[in-house]
Amino acid sequence: MGLLSSFRSFDAYTKPLEDFRIKTASGGLVTVLAAIVIIGLSVSETLSYLQLQVVEQLFVDSTTSDERVPINFDIRFHRLPCALVTIDVMDVSSDNQVDIEHDIFKVRLDKEGKTIVEAPLKLVVNQNTTTVSTGEATTPKCGSCYGALPDGSCCNTCDEVKEAYQLKGWQVNLESVEQCKNDEWLKLLRDHKEEGCRVYGRVNVSKVAGNFHIAPGDPFRTLRAHVHDLHSLDAGSFDCAHSIDHLSFGTHWPDKDYPLDGSTHDEHKGGVMYQYYVKVVPTSYHSIDGQSTHSHQFSVTTHRKVVGGGVSGLPGLFVQYEFSPLMVMYEERQAPLSAFLVNLCAIIGGVFTVASLIDSFIYSGHRVLAQKMNLNKLG
Repeated sequence: MGLLSSFRSFDAYTKPLEDFRIKTASGGLVTVLAAIVIIGLSVSETLSYLQLQVVEQLFVDSTTSDERVPINFDIRFHRLPCALVTIDVMDVSSDNQVDIEHDIFKVRLDKEGKTIVEAPLKLVVNQNTTTVSTGEATTPKCGSCYGALPDGSCCNTCDEVKEAYQLKGWQVNLESVEQCKNDEWLKLLRDHKEEGCRVYGRVNVSKVAGNFHIAPGDPFRTLRAHVHDLHSLDAGSFDCAHSIDHLSFGTHWPDKDYPLDGSTHDEHKGGVMYQYYVKVVPTSYHSIDGQSTHSHQFSVTTHRKVVGGGVSGLPGLFVQYEFSPLMVMYEERQAPLSAFLVNLCAIIGGVFTVASLIDSFIYSGHRVLAQKMNLNKLG
């Protein structure tokens, strides 16, 4: 008892006698409200403490450019037949990327978007070949050159009509040329009229700026240029309207929203070049259990233009991507227990302090009013 008594001199919380304590209804109300506020804030602080904090940091990307980045996509073309679809991957210098690992398939769709053939057909990247038109409808004795050559000149085959128009610098409409009615590409357009195509899969590209595009025509290289042979068909014959069900760079990130997923792009006419300029940011996510996920985020700007009629370009879908030199790192962290306890103490002490001030103000105001009322009665 003597030891305990010696601590009385250190007591900073002196207690008045019970007889000198005054309890009021307003004080009880303020106390109840303060207790409710303390409980609410304490529960909120506890839930916040139990949740993991995700800290974002920015670094210079020091990974090698030899690293391969997978591009995952699932795209549906509404009115472009699979028989006409090709895919190419190129780097910033417009050279085809070589030794590309890919796993890409295409599936025929009807005009309602339903699958015609269940078995998908594998699509080869960077074919760089062109087909030769075969099959002539008729070979008249002296076929018309349709004004491309002087009167009396004969164009007996489809190729001769094309050459005559090329000399003039004109665009030939194969559908109106008798010699070209059995042209292979015209037959493909007729046989697969109102068909669509679903193109999906994955392609691994080098970590340098470049583009991949899905477009009609036979691709091939001439000098330093990459071109598509549309076999003299007008660009307006190819309607590349599409829906992007999924497009991502890198490893799949759970619960990650990608900006182009679920978007539809349809100008309701052919000959449109759909371009997507993508800025890719390397990203890593480090969970609290030590696991790391390396992937990529991206932002996108869209642009479209109608080609043909003197406007250069190629109908199709073009994704031009560029990798950022900076890397974003997300790290899961657990708040320290000491910070949680400090915050709880701050909540309890702060609320009680404010409540005591409010109670003192109410009590003092009530006493002043009561004294004035008593003086008025006496007067």
